[in-house]
Amino acid sequence: MEDQSLHRALKPQDILPDESGLIRCLYESLQHQAGFHDFLAKLTSAVNGCAAQLSFIRKSPRAIEHIWQAGLSDEFLGWYLDNNMIAHDAVTNHAITQQPGLFSAALPLLANGPPGDDYDRWESDQSMLDSAWLVIDVSDTHIALLTVQRTIAQGAYVPAELAAMDRLVPFIRQTVGLAKTFHQHPSTEQSLSAIAELIPEAAFVLNNRGLLVITNQRGEQLLTRNAGLSVRHQRFSFPSESTQKTFLRSITRASSATAENGITCQETLVINHGSASPLVMTIRPLEHSDLLTGGVLVTVVDADTRAFPDAAAIAEYFSLSPAEAQVCEDLVKGWSLKEIAEQRHKSEATVRSYLKQIFHKTGWARQGQLISTILSALLR
Repeated sequence: MEDQSLHRALKPQDILPDESGLIRCLYESLQHQAGFHDFLAKLTSAVNGCAAQLSFIRKSPRAIEHIWQAGLSDEFLGWYLDNNMIAHDAVTNHAITQQPGLFSAALPLLANGPPGDDYDRWESDQSMLDSAWLVIDVSDTHIALLTVQRTIAQGAYVPAELAAMDRLVPFIRQTVGLAKTFHQHPSTEQSLSAIAELIPEAAFVLNNRGLLVITNQRGEQLLTRNAGLSVRHQRFSFPSESTQKTFLRSITRASSATAENGITCQETLVINHGSASPLVMTIRPLEHSDLLTGGVLVTVVDADTRAFPDAAAIAEYFSLSPAEAQVCEDLVKGWSLKEIAEQRHKSEATVRSYLKQIFHKTGWARQGQLISTILSALLR
């Protein structure tokens, strides 16, 4: 067993040799369109972690309302959000009962094992062993929580490491507090509102916490007349829980994609609601500028006003087979892969195989990006 006395002898500067660089990166997050993503990546590397998340969590019913992350695969993040695994998370279940404090290790909370078979995937598939967690902020309804995970190979956190991370806590708490507001000059909101009015579609600007801060006139009209989209507590609300989760995934992906490769990435959701025509929602990350420090621009088109592309047009434009183009048409309609399989009398595995070929031919890797490309090219 590793000699724990070696860890006790370590000084903070031995554990975090570039502490000043971490703090500088943390404050730079306030002026980055991807929010805290870069800081989380740098912190993960500095403390020998494998992944990190900064989450804003609603206490009841428990759900993530906004998240920045580094080190998690898109597939795993989608599974985690879609299945609302935060409700089964031992750290979160404990953290929501705590006041803001210092970093703690998760292992003592997991002494009796993970809560349920579904949660095993977090530990088994991802080889997770421990987390350093920090309650940053607490209100009656929400909590801000930072976690940095480690795998079995990386080992558990020791007191000296947690003490070194505690030196960052005042700075983390201050920057997250500042991030609650929309960082802009006093005249910015008026300027952005004027720009939003020039957009022909219903347009909404969300800040870097996913809160709605600007709506143009067409957006206000859409919210008044359309039951498929509403706003509650400054956040978009959808009748379907699955759509709500898909939206969260999309805005999380958009910011992460921008941070990883510097390419502005947009995604499109097709929102079905009852017998009414679907809504086409496009999500674009906003670049840092003199007007604002990031956020998301959401535009929405009512399908009643546009003609959706059919399989024939998609096949011709993107050089796809008839079966592949039919899958694309159905995705544009807002159908899930399961729904496509049922409606087209095919197995879900077959539909996924078609989708894999579509991604290969078009160069995309996500359904939202694929839908966005198809609609940008062919929506009339």
